[in-house]
Formats: sequence, C-alpha cells, structure tokens
Amino acid sequence: MNTSSLTHRLKASGKKLTQARQAILTILEGSQLPITAAEVHARLMKAHMPADRVTVYRNLSLLEKLRLVNTVGFHDGQMRYEIHSGREHHHHIQCLTCGKIADLMLCPLEKLTQLVEKQTRFSVDRHALEFFGWCPQCR
Repeated sequence: MNTSSLTHRLKASGKKLTQARQAILTILEGSQLPITAAEVHARLMKAHMPADRVTVYRNLSLLEKLRLVNTVGFHDGQMRYEIHSGREHHHHIQCLTCGKIADLMLCPLEKLTQLVEKQTRFSVDRHALEFFGWCPQCR
C-alpha cells in the first residue's frame, strides 16, 4: 500500500495528517523490515524533521490502533513496527547473535487458527509467530 493510500485511511478515521504522522508513515513505507521507534526517531532527525521520542511513540501507538501499522516483538524486548497493509501476511526470523531480521513470506497457522476458533469460540483477529536462530554469518 502506498503512502497516499495510508494517509487517506488515516484521514478517513477522523485523524489529522500531521507532518510527524506523514513522515513516520513515509519512513515505515520505505523500510523493508520492521524497525524500532528509536530507529524511526533517528531517521526523522536525519531528515531534519523535528519530533521528540514521545511524539514518535504516540503516533506509532495511534497508527497501530488504526491498524495502519503492525507491531512485531523479538527476543530483545524491543517492539518493531511495519506497515500493515499492502504486504502479504508473514512472519519473521531473527538472528540471536547479530540481530539480523528476515521476512518469512509464509504462514503455516491457518489450520491451527481454525482449531483455536472452534475450541475457544473466539474469532481470531490476528496472531504472531516469530522464529529465532543464527544467520549464516553467525553460525
């Protein structure tokens, strides 16, 4: 999904498109892999877009609530963010030594999700599955 489509969805939700939100969406859209709030902040500073860390966290939280952004948790305890739409549902693998992240463009949980729904009578909205191991350079 391109940035203009994301901004349209933001406006449709009744939220204003501030400079900070536009810049954050642009940064996330341009990132191939999930990035931390600190990385978003650093890229804003590099682009001479003044925004403090609180602004970054507040906006990322809002974008997540609006389902424009996904959060991804890894073993280091830091949440990372990526654009929600326009990307096929996928999971990630992270190197336990260097922290490198790679997309896994697959999801083997479709049948498990159906079993969970049947057993619990919940309607599953989403799930998270992350893998950890060692990349070829760190083995």
